[in-house]
Amino acid sequence: MVKQTKIEPFFAIQIIGKRDEQEDSYGICYNFESLNRSIPSCFVLADGMGGHSGGDVASQTAIDSVKLVVESCDVYDGRTLRDSLSAANLNIAECLNVNADLEGMGTTLVVLIIAGENAFWVSVGDSPLLSLNYNHELHLLNEDHSMRPVLDELVASGVLKEDSPDYKTKVSQLRSALTGDNIKLYDLNDEGFSLAESKYLVLSSDGLDTLSREEVKSVMVANVKKGPKEIASQLINAIEKKGSTKQDNTTLIVIDPLAYQTS
Repeated sequence: MVKQTKIEPFFAIQIIGKRDEQEDSYGICYNFESLNRSIPSCFVLADGMGGHSGGDVASQTAIDSVKLVVESCDVYDGRTLRDSLSAANLNIAECLNVNADLEGMGTTLVVLIIAGENAFWVSVGDSPLLSLNYNHELHLLNEDHSMRPVLDELVASGVLKEDSPDYKTKVSQLRSALTGDNIKLYDLNDEGFSLAESKYLVLSSDGLDTLSREEVKSVMVANVKKGPKEIASQLINAIEKKGSTKQDNTTLIVIDPLAYQTS
């Protein structure tokens, strides 16, 4: 089953993969008086976990919480991202308080706000925010809060081998997520990332990790002139061609920053 949403200048697409439930959620906001209201000003993605519908509840709660905060703002300021993060976590805690069956649920979160000609973000977990620049270099903009960076340092120092059972068992474990408790780690860019530095921005859940970063870059570069819809669709095609029997939910939001740059 494929769910698609197309509103220029971005394209969002979502597949359930081989999972029984869709635990990814995403949202789009239109606001801020200083911006063209015909294009989105905020993109939100959450990858839930917890099973028994808990992951779905956590991710959708996070999306709804962020949208309420963002849509109440007429002008972006530095508090918007922090308030969005706090609201999402508090509302997840409230869900847990009223429904004990949801114990153990949580979610990642990426909030990307575009104001003027800059992008700002806050994120928790391992859902990547990627940028393909005009030199066709692919960069991870936000921090990865899985165990991967920690384990990769151990591999680099010779303490651990990448093909070891210990690495494979722990690499996807999260060091931080929204669970209603204190947030251990979060990544905040409230100073701004120039949209002029990016040809395309991509928010995704970790279902994209079926492809290596080099494979992601290759697909994006091959379709670089075709726009967000074709890039998103071809990334999903590449994932499905892998034929993984354990394919996770995958959500992609591909954004064309050029639409936000004034002449």
